[in-house]
Amino acid sequence: MSSSSSSRQLEDPDLAPPAKRLKSSLSNSGNVPSTVPTGRVEKFVRTEESVGITEFLCPDAVGFQGLLKQRYTDFLVNEIDKDGNVLRLKSLSVERRRVNAPTANPKVQSDKPLADSTEANGSSSAAAKVAEKEEETPLTGNEDTVSSEAPVVSEAPKPFELEDADRALLISWLGSDIVSGLVKLYNDILIIEREIRPNYKIVTPETKLKSPKPIDDKDARSQLHRSIRNVFSGKILTATTDEYEIEFWANKISGAKPNNQEQKKKERPTLESWDSLGGEFLHFNLYKENKDTMECLNLLGKFLRTSPKSFAFAGTKDRRAVTVQRVSVHKLRADKIEAINKKLKGLKAGDFEYKNYGLDLGDLKGNEFTISLRDCVFPEGSDVTKVIEERVSALREKGYINYYGLQRFGTFSISTHEIGKSMLLGDWKTAVYQAMAYDDQTLETAPPDERQRAAACKLWFEDPASISKTVEAQKLMPGKFVSENAILRWLSKPNTVNDYLGALQKIPRNLRLMFVHAYQSYVWNNVVSERLKRYGTTIREGDLVVISAEEEAASNPVADPDEEEFAQEANEERFVRARPVTEEEVASGKFTIYDVVLPSPGWDVTYPQNDLRDLYAEIMGKDGLDPFSMVRNQKELSMAGHYRRLLYKPERVAWEMKRYEDPNDQLVETDLMYVQRQRSEGKGKPLSRDEGLIQEAVDKPAGSRTAVIIKLTLGTSQYATMALRELTKGGILSQPSQAPKKDQADTDVKMQEA
Repeated sequence: MSSSSSSRQLEDPDLAPPAKRLKSSLSNSGNVPSTVPTGRVEKFVRTEESVGITEFLCPDAVGFQGLLKQRYTDFLVNEIDKDGNVLRLKSLSVERRRVNAPTANPKVQSDKPLADSTEANGSSSAAAKVAEKEEETPLTGNEDTVSSEAPVVSEAPKPFELEDADRALLISWLGSDIVSGLVKLYNDILIIEREIRPNYKIVTPETKLKSPKPIDDKDARSQLHRSIRNVFSGKILTATTDEYEIEFWANKISGAKPNNQEQKKKERPTLESWDSLGGEFLHFNLYKENKDTMECLNLLGKFLRTSPKSFAFAGTKDRRAVTVQRVSVHKLRADKIEAINKKLKGLKAGDFEYKNYGLDLGDLKGNEFTISLRDCVFPEGSDVTKVIEERVSALREKGYINYYGLQRFGTFSISTHEIGKSMLLGDWKTAVYQAMAYDDQTLETAPPDERQRAAACKLWFEDPASISKTVEAQKLMPGKFVSENAILRWLSKPNTVNDYLGALQKIPRNLRLMFVHAYQSYVWNNVVSERLKRYGTTIREGDLVVISAEEEAASNPVADPDEEEFAQEANEERFVRARPVTEEEVASGKFTIYDVVLPSPGWDVTYPQNDLRDLYAEIMGKDGLDPFSMVRNQKELSMAGHYRRLLYKPERVAWEMKRYEDPNDQLVETDLMYVQRQRSEGKGKPLSRDEGLIQEAVDKPAGSRTAVIIKLTLGTSQYATMALRELTKGGILSQPSQAPKKDQADTDVKMQEA
């Protein structure tokens, strides 16, 4: 089995799949003894070693230092959809169809009669009355006044005619009679529109047409709706009947001004049907700067007066970054989002498209990263270009250790995996106290919202049993801290003051699971590091590989009837099976180290059939946990486990070196800058400066500072920071480097494929 054959199945989401329905559970009362913290903890600087990240694939290679995320625009992330397309923000506007109605020349006599405007029922149409009026009424030109004694009749524009290809396509669906009726209706509309300004009493034609027979194929109906909309410039509306016939009628074009609310309702233009637009789900690209995905969706929901739960997305994106991802929402018009774009700070929505399906978690192939490493420092006397080329080539050819990165374990004083461990132990009180922990340094030097969080936690810890203190702390807690607010809200009630399990259960499910998944990731990282220390990149008997589709079909597993509900809720493709490699397969070279997977601990995984199995027990035993007993009374804490590749190769790696001077120089162009540049070059109305970051990316031949721009493509749940760690040999810094800057060549090295 090759590594490529299972790549789709191993697209691990950041959150592991929800646990399957269990037939049995083990007792876990929550009375596990523990030392409950007081809330105040010493400031802890989380290191890679503290979460099991210790090894390199090429430990002896020469690396370099670089500053990561000095500015959030140094970290660009563009989602890659399931078809392999990299999502870019290209437009903030809704595509509108123009009306190409010809204008009349007041001085030229018409030599062609207007199209017959008599309706099918024999009554005279509004268009015919307009034509009569045109013959009676003298017109006034731009320069010459035409007297009533010598009237000059304007030339009637040419009637609209279908292009041959459009006519053939529509006739194939509707037949020639209906198509001719549609053309006639469209010409009536164009005639009326020419008179709508001087005569506000002109009304829309009442003609209504219907397809001669039902169209059962939904895709064909959708294509027909779109074709009618495009060919007739949105002036003919369509709808599907219960019998799958298509009805056609003119869009509202009356110019009458309503004089009361009831009249206003009557005069509102008829909206296009969802079928004619392309489907009930609006898809759009969400561009965000220095914001969480959910934070953005909450803002959109607030402005649009809709629930944030209405939105769906394929995967969350980094906060401290500039990211683009696809979002879908059910039955929302694109113009509503377009209208609020100017009000949105740090996020934009664009590239709208209607489809007949929404997005689900996991509906992506990966992400493209463009990362600027600033203030880069290389070993003295080294050839800078050679160092970068060697490291990029090694990353592309050998890959990197597929560790879970530091962001998996949170940013506050207590690591999220520690909270997860307490939850798995059933020590609810400790888990709550850990979730509310703070440190004195945060109280003094952190950003305002984090200082306010620490102050609220400190206030609560003065007397956790006091309802008044809890209520006061909740009022002080910033709204962005969802877990802390959920805990305080629950514990502020008189009958729940000591219900720590209940408080944890009030945290949104995805956040609760994040704690337990963090512990699984912690164990996985430690097992990986120890395996590489012992055996390097040599595949061994008992190592695990994913079962191929053929092997899985041959095993013919019996479905568990209790799992039916789960199968409806989860993407079954995420669940894969693994088996140990035999001695014969190792000798034959059938598998390589890139096929090897390791499980995160759970009740539904196979552990390696060698000494690594005991390693799981050793690591978790230190925490009072057993990898072979992962079932809990709390169903969601009964983690099934899942598999993750030991090593990973980026699909694409490219690099570029730039010189710059000012630490705040913009090194790369963001997607919003691209939109601004297009508008400023005359391709649309320029953005105002309050609509987002508008700044030119530097392109200087010289400067005292050196930056390395890395572009790489990774699959889902792959950490770009771990790829950079291997690239630089651990030289990624979170604070500006204090080392002296070396004199580098003045010429830039442009983007190169490794």
